[in-house]
Amino acid sequence: MIDQEKILGILKKYGYYALNRAPFLYQKEDKIGIYFVWPHKHYGNLERIFLFDTIEEVEEEVYKYWWFMKHKEKYPIYVEFDNYETKTPEVNYSYKGTILSIDAMKNFEEEKASKLEPKDTLKKRQLLRTATILILVLKEKVRIQNETYLKVVEMFETLEKMQKEYQSKLSLFKKSEKEENSSLELVKENQNEGEKLLAKLNNELISLDSVETIRTFINTLFQYLTNIESSVTVIQNNYLLNRYPFEIDDLRKKIGILEDALQEKRKPFQNKQDPFMLLNSVDNFSQVKKMVDVKVYIEKEQKAIKEKYQNRESIDETVLGDYIVSFEKLNITLPPVIQNKYYEEFDKNDLYDTLKSTFEELTEKEKSACYVASSFLRDCLIVLMEKNADASLNISEVISHIVLDKKIHLFNDAFTALDYYVNAKIRVKYFSILKMKSFESFINSLIEVIQILKQLNQTLNKSFYAYYMEKDKSIVNLYLKNIVHLDKKTSYIARFMPNVPIYFSPVCVTRQLDIMNNNELVVRNTDIIFLLKDRICIKTNEDKTEVVKYEKDRVSKQNCTIVHSLREKNRCIYYEDMIYNIEDGNLYE
Repeated sequence: MIDQEKILGILKKYGYYALNRAPFLYQKEDKIGIYFVWPHKHYGNLERIFLFDTIEEVEEEVYKYWWFMKHKEKYPIYVEFDNYETKTPEVNYSYKGTILSIDAMKNFEEEKASKLEPKDTLKKRQLLRTATILILVLKEKVRIQNETYLKVVEMFETLEKMQKEYQSKLSLFKKSEKEENSSLELVKENQNEGEKLLAKLNNELISLDSVETIRTFINTLFQYLTNIESSVTVIQNNYLLNRYPFEIDDLRKKIGILEDALQEKRKPFQNKQDPFMLLNSVDNFSQVKKMVDVKVYIEKEQKAIKEKYQNRESIDETVLGDYIVSFEKLNITLPPVIQNKYYEEFDKNDLYDTLKSTFEELTEKEKSACYVASSFLRDCLIVLMEKNADASLNISEVISHIVLDKKIHLFNDAFTALDYYVNAKIRVKYFSILKMKSFESFINSLIEVIQILKQLNQTLNKSFYAYYMEKDKSIVNLYLKNIVHLDKKTSYIARFMPNVPIYFSPVCVTRQLDIMNNNELVVRNTDIIFLLKDRICIKTNEDKTEVVKYEKDRVSKQNCTIVHSLREKNRCIYYEDMIYNIEDGNLYE
């Protein structure tokens, strides 16, 4: 068992005295360790314990914790657990998507750290994925071609047997000339060559060590693909795979005609059909005659293959494999997409400063539209957006739809509140875009607000995280602090990628509590961030993370604080979404 005093000595070495703040000692029966409190960027403070076998492990984990607490405010360094339910997780510290080793921590400098995942390393991994997919494509094509060859061999053997049977029955008639076999001969190939090639390519793939060698290898793979698909043998076998069934069907019909004719031959006094005329009829109506000549087929296929692989020059090299698979709908399980998992993130203070600065550059109408969308009028806008209301619609028709949906009270209450004389100054200052001459002009001006918001293009060049409770409404309010995890069993985290249209309002205009029909409005200085649902795509990760929060249970104090047990405080289910501009298509898929 590790000595308590030695653990305390290491804690004190890094400025932790285990008295009034964590980390503290942990001891339960014969187990000894340290109780830590990690601040997590999404889940808040997480209390966990480390158990140790050696004093060297203690030194390493205390150093990592000390280093993390020292640098977390200055750099984007985050703590990650392998499991958020257990009391004793494996803990990693990451910087820009890269897990830091203790050596990386000790030698950490911002300039050096930025090179932990160099661009060429990411590119290398992406290109290796493309090469891997192309080998899978090649493997699938070899499999299909071997399968095609075996099927064609089987049909060829069936044809030969049927030809012998047909000639044997034909010889029983007086026609002496032998009918020529019009079938194309099977072109044989060496099936082992494809397997040898695949083994060779897999060995080469393992040895690739630079971006340029991988690019050269990818070009070689495309050459193999082009060659194998353009092969006259391969194309002709595909042709035969379609032709032989028709020839077999024709022979089956012809054999049947001769068998019927032989039966009729044994019956005297019966009108007999000319079997040769019937045999000619089979030839005349044969599907084989509708097929193009094999030479024309080969020429067209080779041209199409050449054009297909010429198009690859316009495709991003990191998704070339995906392109080929989708182009041909091959039955291949693709390896996971390799992306740069780190996108530069906004510091929360910098994010607010940027949004405030951008807001000040808006016109008065645009500012007013943002005030409206962040105020108690939000629900009215949502109703209109759900109805796809725009300036081209007849206002009476819009009002009729609102009445039918039993939402007219929202608009009546809002109009009454804004028209109340006490609220005149607030209306002029924040809602100047709204026209209050009549109820109809009021609704028309709300529609104008929607149009202005849809035309606004305020975007950010960095990623950031936010939280929401309702993500299915037309206007989605965001929170930069997780305000729901303490009260609810489910919380939604949204990662916003660069270029997402974001809206901001420095104030929120709300209504007083309805005491004796008081319509007075209140201005709250609170930074509101929101977005329009129809301008974004939401990619939801179905994998949930269950986070358990623990708290100290049994604690004793001697010359230091010792935690003897933890108890569960609460637990929450987290789902994480990725949100990006709808115009970016599948850029972040």
